[in-house]
Amino acid sequence: MTPCRISLRNVHLRIPVFAPNQLRLLRRGLFKAAVGGNIAESNGKVHVHALRGISLELNRGEHLALIGHNGSGKTTLLKVLAGIYPPTEGEVQVEGTVGCLIDMEAGVTAEMSGYECIKFQHLLYGNPQEDWQVLVEDIATFTELGGYLELPLRTYSAGMRARLMAGLATAWRRDILLIDEGIGAGDTAFQEKLSRRIAQLLESAGLLVIASHSPDLLKRYCARGAVFDHGQASMIGSLDEALHFYSTGN
Repeated sequence: MTPCRISLRNVHLRIPVFAPNQLRLLRRGLFKAAVGGNIAESNGKVHVHALRGISLELNRGEHLALIGHNGSGKTTLLKVLAGIYPPTEGEVQVEGTVGCLIDMEAGVTAEMSGYECIKFQHLLYGNPQEDWQVLVEDIATFTELGGYLELPLRTYSAGMRARLMAGLATAWRRDILLIDEGIGAGDTAFQEKLSRRIAQLLESAGLLVIASHSPDLLKRYCARGAVFDHGQASMIGSLDEALHFYSTGN
């Protein structure tokens, strides 16, 4: 059995802010907001302290729900786990192959056809030994996009793009799944189809970390929950405890 584990130790992420007159605006308090990480100054530079002191241990078989308002750090943490953002401080250990339903449109252009988008994502995330034509057939069947796969993405509706990206994100078997709200892509019928596909992936995946505002969705997949606020994990416990903490504040 391949290793499958996530370990975070005192992880911080600071994202630089490049804005005109940023220090003056910071000192006037114009960067203060109810959401997002703390904005601070260090050595004459302004940064967003997007994650603050996150420590977490997950082992094979565990499914964790990330709960919190928009801007609380949920998606940022998923991107750290995916290797998109390197931590500024702390230690991140991820053992096992990772599949992401976060931002599958990174690097994709409007002029790419559906087929070109599939090949591009295969080169980025797939197994080089796998035949990408097999992947094309799988995604074409799953998304039901048919001839639209030959057309540029700029001709797609939002729902069609969501179908394609969801199909890509769930195309490969992985040890760890990272999902950020994307499970809600498309219409009701497609959501049900995507849910079944993710359930099949979870049979082979060892770990799941999912961020969502839907308690029903989280209850379907997770037993544990972590509540995020301004880049910090306010509490980590059972999913029921986490949902109660989020709704009541204690």
